[in-house]
Amino acid sequence: MKNLLFILLGTCMMFSQNNRFIYEVKYKKDSISKYITKENHYLDITKEDIAYYNRLYFINDSLDLHGFKDYRLTSFLIKKKNNNSYQNYEYIGDVNFYKINEKAEQNWKISDSIKIFGGYQVQKAVTEFGGRSWVAWFSKDIPVSYGPYKFNGLPGLIMELYDTKKDYYFKVIKSEKITEGYQRISLKNSMSRAVPITQKELDKLKLDLYSNPFKYVLNGTLTIPEGKKLLLDDGTILTKEELKPAEANERKKIKAFNNPIELDKAVKYP
Repeated sequence: MKNLLFILLGTCMMFSQNNRFIYEVKYKKDSISKYITKENHYLDITKEDIAYYNRLYFINDSLDLHGFKDYRLTSFLIKKKNNNSYQNYEYIGDVNFYKINEKAEQNWKISDSIKIFGGYQVQKAVTEFGGRSWVAWFSKDIPVSYGPYKFNGLPGLIMELYDTKKDYYFKVIKSEKITEGYQRISLKNSMSRAVPITQKELDKLKLDLYSNPFKYVLNGTLTIPEGKKLLLDDGTILTKEELKPAEANERKKIKAFNNPIELDKAVKYP
């Protein structure tokens, strides 16, 4: 950690407006489960925008599976430098991304508490956001007023962040410079076909998907070629004939994700 953060400091001393900060993220999808999901998320800061995303690498080499070797995007965030709103691109398991424009402002209370994190002096701040109480540790040595997800507005990069229940925990583990001319092709492709929507409409789509988890395959919107199988997010492999019997188990998995980062937006499934 310490060596990686010294690299981070070197990057920011030569601040180029094109930097990527990589956060290790640990969180509980199910509030009553002890299982912890661990992922790396990227915060890209360029002269045009801010992007926060996670790319999961799925390898699918079997000829019997519907898929290929590629990155699979999950939901992600974009914030233009000249705009106070975040564009929230949501993927809920069908064929589309959905886009919601929303402001994300936190009323931070900065304390005098100081500690050392990875060789840095960081300062404590607290806020209420998304139905949770949050603690952030930020470094004034890194002149970036952003952090993971939608957290922003502090006088330095958020190095460590967690909610008081410890359901979500973020920490910077690495930084790297973004090369000139770098294009986020996968994000741009998803942005170009995203469907504008409201939060209420998105919640309804999630409820519809819960009622009929494989409707996009069964109604022909998403096709499985003859002899191929469907690879689900959790690694489950199903033929088209197996989809209908698997619906009950899929509903159980959807309902178990009852602990989103913005808890006040949790969908109430039947």
